[in-house]
Amino acid sequence: MLNKANTESIRQIKDLVNKFETHKKQYKKSTYDEANTRVDFIDPFFETIGWDVANRQGFAEQYREVIREDKIIIVGKHKAPDYSFRIGGIKKFFVEAKKPSVDLKHEISPAYQVRRYAYTAKLPLSILTDFEEFAVYDTRIKPTPKDSASVARIFYCNYQEYLKNLDFIVDTFSKEAILKGSFDKYVESTKKKRGTSEVDKEFLKLIDTWREKLARNIALRNKDLTLYELNFSVQKIIDRIIFLRIAEDRQIDNYGTLQILLNGENTYRRLTQIFLQSDDKYNSGLFDFKTDTITLNLTIDDKILKQIIKSVYYPDSPYEFSVLDVEILGNIYEQFLGKTIRLTPSHMVKVEEKPEVKKAGGVYYTPKYIVDYIVRNTVNKVIKRKSPKQIEKIKILDPACGSGSFLLGAYQHLIDYHLDWYTKEENRKRALRQEKIVQFGKDSFNLTIAEKQRILTNNIFGVDIDRQAVAVSKLSLLLKLLEGETHESTGRLFSYTQLRLLPDLSNNIKCGNSLIGTDYFEGKITATIDEDEIRKINPFNWKKEFPEIFRQGGFDVVIGNPPYVNAKILVELFERERKYLNDSKNYSTLYQKWDLYICFIEKGLKILKQKGLISMIIPYPFINQMYAKMLRRHIIDNYNLVEIADLSNEKIFKNAIVTNCIFVVSKRKKLRNVIISSIENGKIKKITTKSYPELILDKETFVWDLEGNKRALVNKHNFKTLGDFCFISIGMVLNADEKKAKGKFKKEELISSEKSNIHIKRYVEAKDIDRYGIGRIRWLEWNTSRVPRLIRRPTFPELYEKPKIMITKIGDLQSTFDKDKLYCDQTIRIAILWKNLKGIKNKSINNSVKRFYSESREILEKNSELMDYKYLLGIINSKIGNYLLNQIRGKGNIDINPQYLKKIPIPTIVFSNPKEKKIHDDLVAMVDRMLKLQKKYHSARFEQDKKLFKTQIDLLDQKIDSLVYKLYNLIPEEIKIVENSIKKSPIL
Repeated sequence: MLNKANTESIRQIKDLVNKFETHKKQYKKSTYDEANTRVDFIDPFFETIGWDVANRQGFAEQYREVIREDKIIIVGKHKAPDYSFRIGGIKKFFVEAKKPSVDLKHEISPAYQVRRYAYTAKLPLSILTDFEEFAVYDTRIKPTPKDSASVARIFYCNYQEYLKNLDFIVDTFSKEAILKGSFDKYVESTKKKRGTSEVDKEFLKLIDTWREKLARNIALRNKDLTLYELNFSVQKIIDRIIFLRIAEDRQIDNYGTLQILLNGENTYRRLTQIFLQSDDKYNSGLFDFKTDTITLNLTIDDKILKQIIKSVYYPDSPYEFSVLDVEILGNIYEQFLGKTIRLTPSHMVKVEEKPEVKKAGGVYYTPKYIVDYIVRNTVNKVIKRKSPKQIEKIKILDPACGSGSFLLGAYQHLIDYHLDWYTKEENRKRALRQEKIVQFGKDSFNLTIAEKQRILTNNIFGVDIDRQAVAVSKLSLLLKLLEGETHESTGRLFSYTQLRLLPDLSNNIKCGNSLIGTDYFEGKITATIDEDEIRKINPFNWKKEFPEIFRQGGFDVVIGNPPYVNAKILVELFERERKYLNDSKNYSTLYQKWDLYICFIEKGLKILKQKGLISMIIPYPFINQMYAKMLRRHIIDNYNLVEIADLSNEKIFKNAIVTNCIFVVSKRKKLRNVIISSIENGKIKKITTKSYPELILDKETFVWDLEGNKRALVNKHNFKTLGDFCFISIGMVLNADEKKAKGKFKKEELISSEKSNIHIKRYVEAKDIDRYGIGRIRWLEWNTSRVPRLIRRPTFPELYEKPKIMITKIGDLQSTFDKDKLYCDQTIRIAILWKNLKGIKNKSINNSVKRFYSESREILEKNSELMDYKYLLGIINSKIGNYLLNQIRGKGNIDINPQYLKKIPIPTIVFSNPKEKKIHDDLVAMVDRMLKLQKKYHSARFEQDKKLFKTQIDLLDQKIDSLVYKLYNLIPEEIKIVENSIKKSPIL
């Protein structure tokens, strides 16, 4: 219930309800319009629940809580939502107002309208009200014109029911509810509701369809086009249509300009005339037909273009482009750029993922809060307390800009800073006189479009190897420039200046390979260099492309999210580039199986001006893995590491396995304490500091310790390791899984046969393994006469026929015991006690066994011959087993490689000591019980039986953990460290 503090709110709502009730007949007349409804009822209603609707606090325009739009109707189309409710300038929900004579409960149009606005803006909830009625819609559900008014409506009441429902309204939509997170919690609780599909996913599907249809039609009608020209043409046409459609809805262009093309023939000819007119108006590279000599001469069928144009207009389109944020569009485009058009030999079109994207598992767009964090820690520090004149010289770069998310974030920050500066009382009159800002209300100001152009061209720079990405990045920045502009404001620009509406960004955003210079082709005979190779390598000369910037010493800020391309993918797809990068005269910090992002960091440091700042979001293993040790040392020895943000507990990129961190480095050798921060749920959770000696955990590898003394538990006791007791290897690699390697199964050799030399073996993969259980057994067949050539790494089948522990290859430790001679592939690691490998025929393994027996007498005498597999299995599957693995392999690393398993400390049992033997035997008995319980759980048919077994499993799991803690002699404080760091479920 509402507390006493809300008594005044209740009284005010009662007064509004009584006022409406008393004069209801008057308010229900068609002559009582929407404007009066807003002033008389809707404004005071939301002020009652805490919102400063009239901006009495006098906040600057970009920070005011509620944006109210004057209603403008153009060709039956509304300009924008009536109210946008915001916190810190971030939109939380819309309110669409109507007059009381409108039947909100049943009329389709008002519901469709508010749903289109909020769906396009990617807002989860929004409100439709005329005060008489109040409806809340789940605006994650894609709207269609035929939806009834009740579709996606999750709450409805009339004015007489306000007091009864005030708890829900206040707890969800009041300003206090937003600030305390109640709104977000409610949204999260309804997230998986059937039918929800966010705008970026749906719009991506739409433009993917455009691409495929355009590509097929253009390829069919324009046979002389090369593959490169086809990709270019399709991208340009899509970009231009989207830009013009957004310009229409934002009132910069006449609404319906493209819609006219739905009537008549020769659609593409008429569309190109609109493009040419746009070139005159906007003067942007988007419509530059001096460099684009292809698209004006294309032939495209009317039907294809009309389908595309029809799909972006009411009523077919669920999108309201006036509220489509550039950041949302950037997310859409980032995914869109992950695919490319390919032509078959018969000139047929195929749209498919780019090879590097497919190998990397997809495209991942950087969330806005990460961009904001990096911009605050770099751009904000560089411009702090500087005047606009001083900021002119500051150059900000993203060397792998993609669709432009970091450049958009930096540009927005600069716009906000300049607006704050110009609207300060001491600067305001001069800024108005010099036309830096324009006033459109008592306390409302905006930067003029000319000033926004000046900031963009002076300060923002980007490079990307992908020409399509460069085009999209330019488009995104141009749309950001036009945010908040109208036909009236852009008309002023044409009247009073020689500027055109959009600047040419060809000197700011460039296409090229940030990592490879033009010296790549030195010494090569030009005649042998294939055009495709030149286009693929796309070398870039930094000093030639940005001469003025490098005369001033380089860039002031370098930011971004560089590509993560591991060593394996580099070898497979980028062998030529890899050789160049590996040359120490080009990059000096690459080590062992390095990742491409290492090169981007080194390059960023090189092109950074003295005292400049670089910050990027990168994989967390940079902190602790061997491949990054040279760069870690390079940073510590030559620069100032300012801050490290630990993101390992935050899922930054949905569906990606990688965990992340953010670094901030200053190009100055002035060592200070390093700030260690943690970002969780989009917010900075904690900040600590470390001195450089405290930060560096290992002087040889320069591993950075972000966790303090937690890692000391690994070496607390002088235990033996799992490698002391077991031979550890990966399973076999099959020909069906990898190409080019010799001596593996071929797909055709996995076909059943009745011949005597064909053997069938039971076989498992990682996805078949649970903790203490096996969910599925597969069948494997091979020709025994060819065994030596069919199994690789390890090369002998006897290995699989021994008792063994099987461990999955990634993530948390999940292992089970096998005594049934199961074979397994490379997604599983196997551990076999040395005693079980005696007398094996394989020479290398036999030599390892002999070496073990000669070097490990003490272990064997006291332990190895008597140790049970289930003792080791209990430790591996325990919380401390997982904890120790994470400390050994390094936080953020998900691989479970044999070398990590070998290092896991194992308490040694002296079997002649009755107490120690009892602990061993107790753990073996518990694990034996667990193996049986898990089997029963997975085979149970009734849910009640599953719950019963689950309860027993949970209790037994706790007992195993407690016993293992005793084995490691952990004190309560250390147990707490382990418990807090491991999130483990006994059934996975």
